Amino acid sequence: MREVAATRDMSAEVLMKLYIGQGLRQDTSRLFSERILETTARVLARHISSEEERTAILREIQGEAAA
Repeated sequence: MREVAATRDMSAEVLMKLYIGQGLRQDTSRLFSERILETTARVLARHISSEEERTAILREIQGEAAA
C-alpha cells in the first residue's frame, strides 16, 4: 500500500480512502441499477401480460445499459 501511495505522491491513508470511496461508489451504483431494473419489471408486469415479452424487454434494457 505504501509503495503504491508513494508512486501516486500521496499517503497510504489517503490512498486507502480513495479505494474505499471507489468501491462505495461502485456498490451504490450497482444497487441503484438493480432497484431501477426491479421497478421497471414491476411496471412492465402491470402493463404486459406476457412473461416472455417482459423478460425480452428487461434483457434488452440490461444489454443497452451494459453497452
